[in-house]
Amino acid sequence: MNIKFHRLRKPKAGHEGVSRRMFLMTTATVGVGAGAVLSGASGAFAALGDARSATLLRMVQDIYPHPDILQVSHYQAIVDTINSNAAKDAALAKDITEGLTRIDEQAKALFGSTYTEIQDDDAREGLLRHFQNDGFFQGIRWAAYFGIYDNKEIWPLFGYEGSSVEHGGYIDRGFSDITFVPEGPGLEERMAEVEG
Repeated sequence: MNIKFHRLRKPKAGHEGVSRRMFLMTTATVGVGAGAVLSGASGAFAALGDARSATLLRMVQDIYPHPDILQVSHYQAIVDTINSNAAKDAALAKDITEGLTRIDEQAKALFGSTYTEIQDDDAREGLLRHFQNDGFFQGIRWAAYFGIYDNKEIWPLFGYEGSSVEHGGYIDRGFSDITFVPEGPGLEERMAEVEG
C-alpha cells in the first residue's frame, strides 16, 4: 500500500477547509489502502526514526482522541503502517519528515518545547489546526480515519455491531438497543390513560 500526500496551493482569501479535489484525492488514495492499515505492520521505525514516530503517534492520538476506548496499540498500528509505507517510498518519507519537522518547529516557537512535550491537549490541537490544510496532514488524518473507523476489530469497542443488511436490517437488530433512555409506559398503560 502506498499513501500519497498532496501539496495544497495557498488558500484563496476567505476560503477555509479542504477543497473538494483535495478531499477526493486523499480519501481515494487512503481508501484503497485501508486493508493494509487494518492488518497492521511490524513496528520497525526505519523510515522516520523513533522521535518522528513518537511525534506521529501523538499526532494520530490528537486527531482522533478516544482515550477511554482505544489503547495505544490501536494508534501504533496506524503509525507502523505509515512507517512501513514511508520505508518503501522516499518521497512519502520526505513529506512526512518535513511536515513533522514543521510541527516541532512551530511548537518550539510557541511553547519552547517539542510537540510531544506539550502537556495541554488544547494547545496541541490548536497547533495541529495550523497545519490542517497541508497535504501531509490530510494524508495522515485519512490513514488514521480508516485505520480506526474501518477496522472491524475496533468496532465492538465503539458499540458498533457492523453491517445489519445480512441480518435483516437495523429495525430488528440494534435500533432499540440503547440503554441510557428509561423505558416508557407499555401499550396497556398508554391505552388506559387515553380511555381514562
